[in-house]
Amino acid sequence: MVNPDEKAKIMKHRPLAAALALCATLAAQGAAPCFTVKLRIDLSDVKTDEALYEVGCARLALRIAGQNKDLEPYDRRCGNYLNFPMPDGSCPVIEATICGIGGRVGIPLGALPSAHCAHDVTLNFSQARWTILVDGLRDDDMPLDPDAIAWPDDAEGRMLSPRVKKASFFSPALSDALPKMPDSRPIARSIQYWTPDDHNAWVGDVAVGNFKGRFHVFYLFDRRHHCSGGGVGRHYFAHLSSADLKNWEEHPTAVPLDEWWTTEGTGTPFLYEGKLHLAYGLHTSRLTKDPAYPIGATYAVSEDGIHFVKSHQIVHETQNPTIYNRADGLLGLVTGYGMEGTIWKSDHIGDWMLCDDKIPIGGDCPCLFKWNGRYYLFQGFTKFAYSPTGEPGTFVNWTDKGLAPYEGLSVPMVAPFGENRRVMVGWLNHIYGWGGWLVFRELIQNPDGTLGTKWVPEIAPPVPPLEFTAQPGQPFCLVIAPEDGSGHALTFTIDPFARAAAFKDDAPDAEFEAAHLAGNFRIANLPKFNSPYPVKLVQYFDKKSNATIFDVEIGGVRTMICRRAGKFKKALRQTEN
Repeated sequence: MVNPDEKAKIMKHRPLAAALALCATLAAQGAAPCFTVKLRIDLSDVKTDEALYEVGCARLALRIAGQNKDLEPYDRRCGNYLNFPMPDGSCPVIEATICGIGGRVGIPLGALPSAHCAHDVTLNFSQARWTILVDGLRDDDMPLDPDAIAWPDDAEGRMLSPRVKKASFFSPALSDALPKMPDSRPIARSIQYWTPDDHNAWVGDVAVGNFKGRFHVFYLFDRRHHCSGGGVGRHYFAHLSSADLKNWEEHPTAVPLDEWWTTEGTGTPFLYEGKLHLAYGLHTSRLTKDPAYPIGATYAVSEDGIHFVKSHQIVHETQNPTIYNRADGLLGLVTGYGMEGTIWKSDHIGDWMLCDDKIPIGGDCPCLFKWNGRYYLFQGFTKFAYSPTGEPGTFVNWTDKGLAPYEGLSVPMVAPFGENRRVMVGWLNHIYGWGGWLVFRELIQNPDGTLGTKWVPEIAPPVPPLEFTAQPGQPFCLVIAPEDGSGHALTFTIDPFARAAAFKDDAPDAEFEAAHLAGNFRIANLPKFNSPYPVKLVQYFDKKSNATIFDVEIGGVRTMICRRAGKFKKALRQTEN
């Protein structure tokens, strides 16, 4: 979650009280219409801040990111502008603002294929989105209730710079102002550690399942690390799929935001009446306390696995619902998002009957799955329970026993693939918090029911792994130093006597944290290796985030993943003196 103090600092430049005050002073002049602005702008040789265009309370300007002290936290984290510098090191951005919190969207010129020419720029304001589009790159957010945004009745667009060669204002908004994604678009890069194309777009909570021979990954599309919509997130489910885990396709948004008051919570896909359903939550209270707006668990339906239609039905009060197909043909539901862990069942979507209120864990984003007669329950970021039969009252808390298979991922979800395989998918926490990179694992089921993890054989990482051999009964250590020589080195160690492995900064004050924070953490209950075993490390620098991902597979039976800011030298094995 976002640190409250850090969020307050980020939002300092656009306080809600000031936005509301501005809107109140102009309220009599009318609410903002849905509109589109089409512009042609010369973006070459940007050296200083410059106003470009205005209409009503909407403004378009150029500015140099990182120079304004009040905006620097936004530029670094939410906008992610500073990771896209120009050759001279400056970070010019074209940015649009509109009255109200959440009304800042922009594109760093360093992310464009070429910034030294004229570009087509689109601004689009709808009941759900405030969007800027430049050369196919986009950023969007949603300010306040659109009806609260002040708009003079006689608003007319004004070009404020000779850089603007052409500008056209349209109200209502053009229906084709923003391009639509094709039904299927191949993903050319590795799906491991994948993020969406846009400069400030990340992967949040996932939902995984199978339908018509394809493995589907739905994920909450995140911008600004949970700070969109004035800090509530404003997430929605995007969609990927694959028939073989090797070749992946990107699909249109599965469940888009089409109202200002909506932001979506984690759910699950399930089958019902031969169709693919996607359960998800409505976190409406984050945007309005008005009871007239629906809140809770709902779902969308697809016949082809690509195009979804919202049901507009609230089927339970939980806001992070897990709805799944039971072995007896009924539907099951596990509650999440602040509710104590309970399991329900029904022969249709609704009218749930409580069948187990003895679940020893509770919290966000549950994932219940069955494997070879045993039942497992992930519950959000840290909690995990096990049952040998799935019968009511039989789940035991494996979190307290140190048997939870968390290994660096946030909110993992599991679905079957192929013959008796289970694939776990989650996201790696970004250095700035919520939202990050998509990560895949294959689960291993041990004879006693405990779980291990390994890399998915079909999914090649973006860079080849480094390979080492560890000896049974001997400590193992890798040291990975920052490339620029500043900061602390990262160490990866295996302690065969404690049967533990750890990522930890080489610093005297470094302390272990929860695994999902992807910082300093350790895992326990490694198997006792009786012969030499491989240790593989993927060390991948992601330019988009200016961060390095460290992903380890231990003996083909356990994995660990973390990340650090900046570039690092090639990992070196530390030998005993």
